[in-house]
Amino acid sequence: MPHSSSPAAGNVPAPVRNDSGPDAEAADPVTVNGFELIKELGHGANGTVYLARQTALDRRVALKVLSQEKAADPEFVKIFLAEARAAARLHCPRIVQAISAGQTADGRPWFAMELVEGGNVEDLLAANGKLPVHEAFRIAAAAAEGLEYAWENAHFIHGDIKPANLLIRRADGAIKIADLGLAGPTSRRRGPAMGTPMYAAPEVILPDMGERDFRSDMYSLGVTLYEMLTGAAPFSGTPAVIMEYHLHEIPKPIIRLMPELSPELADFIDRLLAKHPEDRPGSWSEVRQVLTAAAEATAAPPDHRETKPPPRRPRRPLLLAGGAVAIVLAVAAVVAVIRRCFF
Repeated sequence: MPHSSSPAAGNVPAPVRNDSGPDAEAADPVTVNGFELIKELGHGANGTVYLARQTALDRRVALKVLSQEKAADPEFVKIFLAEARAAARLHCPRIVQAISAGQTADGRPWFAMELVEGGNVEDLLAANGKLPVHEAFRIAAAAAEGLEYAWENAHFIHGDIKPANLLIRRADGAIKIADLGLAGPTSRRRGPAMGTPMYAAPEVILPDMGERDFRSDMYSLGVTLYEMLTGAAPFSGTPAVIMEYHLHEIPKPIIRLMPELSPELADFIDRLLAKHPEDRPGSWSEVRQVLTAAAEATAAPPDHRETKPPPRRPRRPLLLAGGAVAIVLAVAAVVAVIRRCFF
């Protein structure tokens, strides 16, 4: 975004950075609807995310501003704002909290949300190739918990579950789902396919494959879990090739790549990746319970070495020692009697 030294109210130029030394005159901060932009955090096809400060409450937030291209679609803007406001009513520790939404003076929607300081699952995969089995199931179970809450409380589906949208808070490792403000009720999920091709459910790509609902997010979570466990998504190639695979190709069964998984757990992951929604699990509750149990079953056993009581000393040696002392004393007494009698 081009910077303007005197931005019009509501325009979103890039934040000014003063790199001329401590004595240089500080540039005026860029403010968007009560949010002072600090720096850019990320940039994608839909827009830009900034680190910002909500001036009224003096707190740091993440502020997403849609791109000019998206902002040029009035229907997209209308749905975006309606659903962002609806998402603000969801309160779940597994979901990035929406704070506010609005529109800049030049017609670009923005969306303010809780700032989660840390990284995301995509970062972990890039650094490590794949995740420990327990960690993969822990993350997937946490995501299922948040998606269950969104579905049960507002019939919200996310539409773009992927590693980059699963945030990991640095302070405690908590998992939070990002970009739920771009999701919405199933009644709105019509029209062009949304989401990222690598993780998109078949019915998201081709409506003839079934109705888009919460089970579409299950498929995307299944792809994400598959990648976390094996280090690679089920399909690769260009976006068009990957979408074709999602529609017609069966992923390599995960049991072949991870024979240490139980057959029941491997079959469950295969169910998440079923082509038709009706062949996937019937509720988020089921998914959450299975993934939580898997995380618990694969956790490393706790180390009890420091908490074990000291071993009890065997009693038999003590008895033997006591007998030896008695014998010594008896011998001494006999010697004393002999001395008195003969000397």
